[in-house]
Amino acid sequence: MMMSRSKAKEEKSQLIINTALKVFSEKGYDNATIGDIAKSAKVSMGLPLYYFTNKEELACQALEFSSKQITHSILKDISGNSPEEIAASFINSFRKNIKIYPDFYPFYFEMWSASRRNKKIKKVFRTALDNTINATKIVLINAQEKGLLSIGLENIESIAISLVSKADGLGLLLEQYPQLIENENLWKSDKKMWMSVLENQIED
Repeated sequence: MMMSRSKAKEEKSQLIINTALKVFSEKGYDNATIGDIAKSAKVSMGLPLYYFTNKEELACQALEFSSKQITHSILKDISGNSPEEIAASFINSFRKNIKIYPDFYPFYFEMWSASRRNKKIKKVFRTALDNTINATKIVLINAQEKGLLSIGLENIESIAISLVSKADGLGLLLEQYPQLIENENLWKSDKKMWMSVLENQIED
């Protein structure tokens, strides 16, 4: 059965996005070229520009897509009937997804760097960050409504921001020291931090 034209175009577009993410993470946004991306994707030089206006648009779409993808993939697996179980499920999901998407955080921090010089990328980066915080808030609210957490609704946003910043900090650490992903002591300490936040053991 032949693939539909729209499906084929979608797959080509996704191939270019996935390749761009890897190339940007390796070469940097400023140094990478459309030609580098086409060569790495093994497509014609003009194909990326058929789907995307320029390098900036391609970077923005890659950032938007990859951020949504990893946020959903991590948060969908968070479950449990206590702060300890919820913390453990987050740690397990985070570790799993770092292995599945090894290029995400190198790309993410490269886009953060580029966002300091590029207004369009800055806007997309901020939106991606806001979406991650809001998705984390929904997970916390759902757990709070089920009586699993003692977090007051007024504290949900600040706690979501704290948890996202902790996850991003770990992402940066693991980018520099990838061997730490197998360090159980690191994850035990991180689990304690998560539990203290989820159990609302925060000084006013």
